[in-house]
This record gives sequence, C-alpha cells and structure tokens, in this order.
Amino acid sequence: MEDSQALVLAHMSWPEVAAARDQVELVLLPVGAIEQHGPNIALCMDSAAADAFCKRASARLNPRLLVAPAMPWGISHHHLNFPGSISLSEDTFARVLVDVVRSLSGHGFQRFLMVNGHGGNIPAMNVAASMIRESLNPAFIGASTYFEFGDVPLTDHAGEGETSVALELIPDMVKHDALAPGEETELATGFRTSMQRYGVSAPFRFDEYTRNGAFGDARDATAERGAEMVTSALNNFCSFVDELVAATPIVE
Repeated sequence: MEDSQALVLAHMSWPEVAAARDQVELVLLPVGAIEQHGPNIALCMDSAAADAFCKRASARLNPRLLVAPAMPWGISHHHLNFPGSISLSEDTFARVLVDVVRSLSGHGFQRFLMVNGHGGNIPAMNVAASMIRESLNPAFIGASTYFEFGDVPLTDHAGEGETSVALELIPDMVKHDALAPGEETELATGFRTSMQRYGVSAPFRFDEYTRNGAFGDARDATAERGAEMVTSALNNFCSFVDELVAATPIVE
C-alpha cells in the first residue's frame, strides 16, 4: 500500500474521524525531536522519520491504525550546543503527551502507542505512559521506538545506519552534498565505550563526544540498506500490533 492510504488524523475532517472511530484499533503517537544530525541530515530527522514510519504501518493495516500528529520536540538538552536544536523539559514533554491522549480518549479511542524516533526521549516517554495509565486508564498505553523493531539495531547518530534509514523514509531531508564521517573525540572513543559496556549513563553534551554532531560515517549509507532496515522493522511492528490488539480486549 502507498502512504496515501494511511489514516492520518490531521488530514481528516471531524465527520471522517467519527466515521473511522469504530474501525480504528490503535492510535499511533509519533514522537521525535528537532535536533542536530551532523552535517548529514535535517534537524527534523527523528520526528519526520517516526511520522513516516507510522504512516507506512497505517497504510499497510488500513483502517486499523490512526496516526496522530507527530510531536516535533523532544528531550534534546545534550544537543543544544549545536545551532537549531530545540529541547523541552521532561515535565513539559510528558504533560503534552498526557493531554493529547486525554483529548483523543474523549473522542472514544481506547488504545495508544507512542512510536518514538529519538533515544533521548525514552525515559520521559516511559514516565508519560505511566502518567496516562494512572490518570486516564485507557485499554492500552505503551511506549516504543520504531527502530527497535528492526532485526538489525540502529546504533549510530547521523552515521551510516541512520542516514540509510533517512534515505528510505525521508530522502529529501538528507544533505547529499555534505555527507561526512563523525569527528569523534577521545571521550567518545575511550571512556564512553566503558560506560556503554557497564550500562552507565552520564549527561555529557553531544559536542563533547563528536565535534560535528555525528557518529559513524554517512558516506557509507545506502537507500538499499535503509529499505532493508525499515522493512524489517515494519514487518515486526505490524505483527506486534496484532499481538497488542489480541492481548488488550476492549470491554464495552
């Protein structure tokens, strides 16, 4: 199916939303960030890619998945030394998501899944899910990250892997004339690897790890690799949706 067959809330009139309500089994909440992605990709990468992924899933499972408007801003304090990056506080981030679900719950939707595109959002997104469960108690509220559904992990930032995904999902946002390797610092290649090995987190700024904002080498990115990664993630995501719906029956 083409993305045009996705059920996109922002593109619908209110009578269309009302008419689709009984067929929608799950509302997808794309979540991302506006933050630097090195010289290789536009700042909207995380939001735009999460949104594009959700629309592809919705098109594939039409009319079961409704795609809410993407939340453009995320938790990006660590990127703020790069011009253009924007960050919300964790409290603001979580409360916006609570209010979005509160609004849509009032219209009769009962299952919600945040589909995130930015690793820095994960802790606050989990808090938001808990707040939603406690205050609204929908039939299902969950938090996920789209690239975690793939069979091959996405481990870089604006490098070969993420740029390949961008070439597949949002090719117009790739800066083809500026593809470059990451300029990683000694902190990134030394102590950071030890922290990763032992699961230690520390709030270092991203410019302390990489001078140009990228890890990996975007020059090695290909649309073919991106298509493989996205297809794998979509296949697993759609299978998970079937499990989710079966596991969370709605009691009328």
